[in-house]
Amino acid sequence: GGTTLGLPTLGTLLAMGSAAPTLLAWASIYGDLFADVLRLAIKGHLIVGFLRLYGFHVFRNTYKPLLAESIVEFWNRYFYYFKELLVTFFFFPTFTGIGKRLRRWPNARLLVAVLAAAFVGNVYYHLIKVSAAMAQGQVFETLTEQAPRMFYCLLLAGGVFVSMLREQERRGAASTARRAPRVFRIFGVWTFFGLISIWNTAGGVAFSTRIDFFLGLWGLA
Repeated sequence: GGTTLGLPTLGTLLAMGSAAPTLLAWASIYGDLFADVLRLAIKGHLIVGFLRLYGFHVFRNTYKPLLAESIVEFWNRYFYYFKELLVTFFFFPTFTGIGKRLRRWPNARLLVAVLAAAFVGNVYYHLIKVSAAMAQGQVFETLTEQAPRMFYCLLLAGGVFVSMLREQERRGAASTARRAPRVFRIFGVWTFFGLISIWNTAGGVAFSTRIDFFLGLWGLA
């Protein structure tokens, strides 16, 4: 209805690089995260709602990701069916295929499988969407344009991998060490996904400008 918080979008501030006001930049990061979650939830709920009306008992595509207490939990809740696609076609085939070779290094096996899904599969999906331009010979231009999103996928894969290791350690720990309060764990997840979205927002902004914007958040540029 025209009522907003009056905050510029992250895409608008990204173009300013480190010149973007720091407080406004941080506010836009969290604001865009909330808006992206809401937009995806609306689209997913419409599709799932229609399917349920026709008698199909399907899971929700988005289920309370903003209450997730770990990165891997957020990834499971944010875009469930896309995550399942990546896990089915990239994670499991890689995890089982290299099982014998990396049997002695389970963490390395897990890392390669996560990279196959969250990085390789994710990048492949986005490259398919611009395959027409690449078929016309604009390969270098397309890859340059997609470079920020590729870096985003790499950061996502790293975050998911570390989060999975921490979950395994927590479940297998014999001690009852106190964890950080729930509100801080949730806020940490927001911060991670908000920061990596710098490289997944607003096409047309150069990779170097995004780095400059990121450094400006910490007063380093």
